[in-house]
Amino acid sequence: MDVPDRREFMGLLAKVAMGAAVTGADIALLANPAVATPAPNRVGETEVGQLRALTRMLWAQERQLGGGAVREAVIGQLGWAHGLLNAVRSDQVEAQLRSVLADLLALAGRASHDVGLSGAALRYLGQSVVVAQEAEDPARAALALGQIGRVYSQGGDGRQAQDSIGLGLVAAERVRSGGLTSLLLCSQARVYAESRDPQKAVEFLSRAEDAVSQGSVADPSGFDENLLASERGRVLTILTVHDRRYATDAIDTLTASTRRTDPARTKRLAFGLTELATCHLRGGDRDTGTRLGHQVVDMAATIRSNRLAEHLKLLRTTAPPELAQRI
Repeated sequence: MDVPDRREFMGLLAKVAMGAAVTGADIALLANPAVATPAPNRVGETEVGQLRALTRMLWAQERQLGGGAVREAVIGQLGWAHGLLNAVRSDQVEAQLRSVLADLLALAGRASHDVGLSGAALRYLGQSVVVAQEAEDPARAALALGQIGRVYSQGGDGRQAQDSIGLGLVAAERVRSGGLTSLLLCSQARVYAESRDPQKAVEFLSRAEDAVSQGSVADPSGFDENLLASERGRVLTILTVHDRRYATDAIDTLTASTRRTDPARTKRLAFGLTELATCHLRGGDRDTGTRLGHQVVDMAATIRSNRLAEHLKLLRTTAPPELAQRI
């Protein structure tokens, strides 16, 4: 895009600085149509490392502030990342680039899901599976397939959710990572809990607990015993909605896991506290449930997540009038 006429531009700045009103012609002079940032002609490990660092930063922001806070930035970065695929690069750099792109696409899918755009979420996650397979990166393919399962599950399609997570487990077998397999088994447990099949839900939780310590290969999920406890608490909370016998176990699990949750993962902590408050209220401890409920409502004000807003409805059904009104 051509630079603005120097005389007109400086005249406008002087006029604004002196307090004069801005006209339509002035605004037209400042209009700046979107132009993609030029991608380099050659890509090496430096450029891939920069993209990887930015992707990690965006993931951290999503975990803290919610998908609504980062989605547009992620989608904008995808345009740049796709442009890098047109540059000259070595085979090794190409594999690294596609793995990072798979991460970025998965984040776009997760952020889309978080703001209620399920169709966009499924398409971005589907692209992540394809790019991960092109990079011969089964771990990232498995993660994206697991997330697709969660999108389907929360949309009420349990069969599609089970099938997608099952495909993720097949991909995870190539990785031999206990954490990745455990995460996917927890996702299956959640699907069965939401489908009101407590026996299967508990069975998959048990399998997840057995799997988390197995395998020695690192994977990008970062799933460990602490996150397993958080996922277990979430599954037990879902079961508690239909059977209060699970409330005590859910409370014990969630109490321990929320204490160990990384403070930077604000959104996960808010989900955990929502579930803990719900279980206390369903278990008969009105005071603790109400106190935790007010705490999580305060936290939710800083998180841009439609999924969290929907999750709070679970708490609202059991909340006393004052808390229900705040929610």
